[in-house]
Amino acid sequence: MKRCSNLFALGIVLVVLIILPASLFGYQAWRTAAAGVQVVDIVARVPEQGGFAPDRLSFRVGDRVRLRISSPDAVHGFAIPGLGVDVDEIDPGKVVEVDLTLDKPGRFAFACTRWCSVDHWRMRGVIDVAAADGAALPTAEPPLYQRLGIDLDAAHHDAHDLPAQRPSAGRGKALGLTLPGDLADEDARRAVAPADAFGQLRADPANSALGDDDLWNLVAWAWLKDVRPDALARAKTLYARDCAACHGVEGKGDGVAGKKLPGLQKMDPAMPSGPADFTAAAHLLAASDAVLQGKLLRGGMGTGMPEFGSLYTDEEQWAMVAYLRTFLFGE
Repeated sequence: MKRCSNLFALGIVLVVLIILPASLFGYQAWRTAAAGVQVVDIVARVPEQGGFAPDRLSFRVGDRVRLRISSPDAVHGFAIPGLGVDVDEIDPGKVVEVDLTLDKPGRFAFACTRWCSVDHWRMRGVIDVAAADGAALPTAEPPLYQRLGIDLDAAHHDAHDLPAQRPSAGRGKALGLTLPGDLADEDARRAVAPADAFGQLRADPANSALGDDDLWNLVAWAWLKDVRPDALARAKTLYARDCAACHGVEGKGDGVAGKKLPGLQKMDPAMPSGPADFTAAAHLLAASDAVLQGKLLRGGMGTGMPEFGSLYTDEEQWAMVAYLRTFLFGE
């Protein structure tokens, strides 16, 4: 009788530990295969332990995909901006599933969106989606800094004429003046540095009665007048998520994660170490929006800053550039 009880107990253990999980797994595999879904397991580890594995995936337009993302070590996030995927938390020991129907060709970056280590920014991956007929991926238009022939690695001189106080876009608008064409037009203005715009306004005899503060207010208005509030709010969120850890909440280049980064000294020994200080007027006012977007697109090329071009839409890139201006320009 005792032997029968032991055998019965052993049978229960086998059912619970082996047969039931195997049945559930088999059912899940059957359900997935029957639905025509490709299942891909992605393990998210801190970058020092390899980051995402795998970190490069290839599919075709029309594929249905289920990503099963897990973490063995820390809380991670997972976002594919180009495909509208944003998973806030992947807790250790748990699996998060994301279902995708790939309906457009392209190259889509994915990244961790939770601070997981000092090298969090290196945690990236790419999904390539080929056209159903095998055609090559579409070629993107070169960014503005390339079309303008700007060398991002060249030494850029600081501005000499600086505002005595924080310029105000509102006070600039209240002057009721008409901006010259290249400052009034959003696309043309992206090729102009604010410091050069101030020099242009100061050299115009029509502005002889205006003080320097008035002209800087006009510059602030020119740079912020076309920015939608919702776009600026989105950029503020992205800055807090992606930039503040290194550049600091107030843009002063004093973020905890950026203290040991080499900064621009990698390209010019005379430059300060660490992340850029967006409140340093002499430096930021001498850079056009095209230059700032280029830095965002390409990254720091050895300075410790990764590229964010693959993670932001065009609108988000320009909104981020405008947000950086708000560290010097007020509303």
